[in-house]
This record gives sequence, structure tokens and C-alpha cells, in this order.
Amino acid sequence: MPHDHAPAADGEILLSPRYLAASYPEEHHALLAAFADEAAWSASLGESSFSVTSPCERLTIRHDRTTEGNGPHLVITARTDKDAPERWRADVAGLVPVEFVASLINTVATGLKADPDHAIYGIGTEPDLIELHVDPSHWDYIEDLGLTGFQSHDGHAAVLGRPPGSLGPPLQDDEAIIWHIGAYPDDLGPLWAVSFTEKTPPFVVNVVLAQTLSTAPIHRPTTSVLPEALAPLVSARWTPPAPRHPTAQPRPAHGLPGGPGTSRSPRTH
Repeated sequence: MPHDHAPAADGEILLSPRYLAASYPEEHHALLAAFADEAAWSASLGESSFSVTSPCERLTIRHDRTTEGNGPHLVITARTDKDAPERWRADVAGLVPVEFVASLINTVATGLKADPDHAIYGIGTEPDLIELHVDPSHWDYIEDLGLTGFQSHDGHAAVLGRPPGSLGPPLQDDEAIIWHIGAYPDDLGPLWAVSFTEKTPPFVVNVVLAQTLSTAPIHRPTTSVLPEALAPLVSARWTPPAPRHPTAQPRPAHGLPGGPGTSRSPRTH
């Protein structure tokens, strides 16, 4: 099990359930910094924050290292133009698996590049729908106080929806939030949460729903670190590296290697 001082080894660790494969906010920050470099988004560094902005200046991702309590430390904000009010928002709080955050950021960035109106306004040639691919052997349907969704069988994670105009209690004390996805292990309190406001395009919400509801384990290097308190709740299985097969060398058409009839190409580096 990869904890504070896991030995280095070849292969990977498979962690399940995937929603308890926690990642520290520092990993989210490193992910965002790498994304900014690769995607050529503009970056700005504040006293305690790091922000990246799309070339069209309509989408910003901000990471704040000083967030306290259960508040979001990474926020994705979409606007119709750089000076317009917020149109939709995604909040990332706590120890969200870094794979979930990577999928969210990449999906938003790819969608914005492919079709800005689709990413900002949620409009396209085909209407988007929320997709819930649920394995009933792992998740239970829940409906209470105007909220609907699914809870994991172990009780440690939930996906909750609150339709606009619902009389149910607001999610995260914010009337604008209509989707809330998170993990709440017994005796540990809130582990992580991702929330989406009303006008978030469904394709953005779907990527986090899919990551959370999937029953497949998460693949991590054997040097990965998990909070010690999660050890009793997470199953870890080592898998060996894929075998490396030597590349087959073509046989010469005539003669022995290096002999008549054999041509050699210069070695390149």
C-alpha cells in the first residue's frame, strides 16, 4: 500500500474504490502549471494564487493555496467575455483524485478549443444530456429533500443533483449549484467535493460523473502517497510492468550479417 514511505518498484498500484484515491492540492497545482505550459494559456502568479486564462480570455482556472476549511481551492470560471459576469463555475475542494481534476481541465480546454459557444453557452448541433452510467452493484439510488442521486454502497461517496427551482436545501449553501459530487468517509469528514453551477454544459459535468461512478481502479505509480487515515478503506493491488519484447531485426536478403549482399545504415542518435 503506498503511504508516506512507499518503496520504489516497477509496475503500478491499482487503487479502489477510485473515489478514495485522494490527491493533495499540491498535485492539483502542479497539474495546472503543467497544463498552462502545454496549452499555451496565459498564467499569472499572485501572493497565494496561481491562475491560467484561455487565449480567448473567457475561461479562467484559479488555484489558491490558502483556502481554508472545506472551501474550493481550484475554481474554473466561464464568462461570455473577459469582463462579463460569471456564466458557469466548477468548484474543486479537498483531496480530489488528480485523475479527476486532469479529466475536468482537459475536457474544458478541449471543448473550448473545438467549439467555444458549446463550452461557454452549452449550445451545439446536438443537445447535451447528463449521462449517469451506474453499476447497481456498487451504487444505490437516493432521493430525499428535493435532492436526487446515488450513494456508494460503502456510504463513502455520493453524487447529488438539485434541479433549478427545487425546494430542497441548497447544495454547499449555494442556490446556483445543481450538481455536487464528493467523498465523505466515515469518521474522516469531507474528503473532497466537486460542484457545478446551473449553466455548466453537461459534457463538463459528465466527465466528473463518469470518473466517480466508474468501478475501475485507478492506476498509480508505486511511489504514490495516500493519507494514512485512508489505508483501511482503500484496496491496493500491485500489477507488474508490461513485458518488453525485443524489436525484431530484419534478416539480410543475401549473405551473412555484414557480408556481401548486406547493406548497413549509419546508426543515428
